[in-house]
Amino acid sequence: MAEIYRLCLAAVSGPIPENEARIYWNCKEDPTPVLDEALRRAACLYAGSWGDEHEPENLHAGKGHCPANRLHSWLFYLGTIDRYQAPLLDHELMARLVELYRPRPSDLPADVIDLRRLESFLRAHLGMYLLTEEYDPETHG
Repeated sequence: MAEIYRLCLAAVSGPIPENEARIYWNCKEDPTPVLDEALRRAACLYAGSWGDEHEPENLHAGKGHCPANRLHSWLFYLGTIDRYQAPLLDHELMARLVELYRPRPSDLPADVIDLRRLESFLRAHLGMYLLTEEYDPETHG
């Protein structure tokens, strides 16, 4: 059975210590008290989902990712390149995320939200730090 990934963008108010960001981005189970508290207080937005078929190793010629997968991939890249961190949401990152979320002709079908909802969420949380979380309707409503 194919795995479904549900992306929640989590805007946290402050930077995450590098050691905790390393644990987070590497999906380790070690304690992350600062990160855990930040995520409890985070503003979250469900941004869509994707399946295994959207992952780069499963793409066939002429097929593409999907908007939520592109957001996750870019934030993972920013969170792990140079040093481990939660990327700061500034105007430049906001513009890049909006561009990445725009549908492309090569996208595979996937669940998405209206681009205006994404833009509104990002605009409202400029100056905060973004993390990608698995969306859980039980905890995120």
